[in-house]
Amino acid sequence: MKRNFQFDGMSVVRWGDQHIDLHNAYDLESCGTSLTGDAVEICFKRNAHAIDPNSLPREVTLRCAGDVRIAFNDLCEIAVPVTNEGVEIAYFDEGCDWNSWLNERMAQRQGASGLHLSLGDGFAIRIFCNQVTFSAEERMP
Repeated sequence: MKRNFQFDGMSVVRWGDQHIDLHNAYDLESCGTSLTGDAVEICFKRNAHAIDPNSLPREVTLRCAGDVRIAFNDLCEIAVPVTNEGVEIAYFDEGCDWNSWLNERMAQRQGASGLHLSLGDGFAIRIFCNQVTFSAEERMP
């Protein structure tokens, strides 16, 4: 999987010289496919918990493209309403179970197949793809 960023641990994107903490400093704003189904966009918006918010982009997006397939865990096993609080995001490979994550070193060694997006309350989405592109809105003045 080609990408223009790396994860430092889980949910912290290293993009150029920036470290962007998607778990603590951002809220999931949307996750959806293009009309043709050939891409998935995951959009985050900076929240009130961000440390030094003026140094961070207001919005960031992960765009998955190329042979996109989506899978999610069994909704019947989730006993509470799904929320987007505490979103965690990392890589996965073809051998992972739903509770497994790959860090950057393991992803390079094992060959990541896509992104694993875990929402609070146990709901998880896997996005298989060939390429993930990270982009950011301009910083707030």
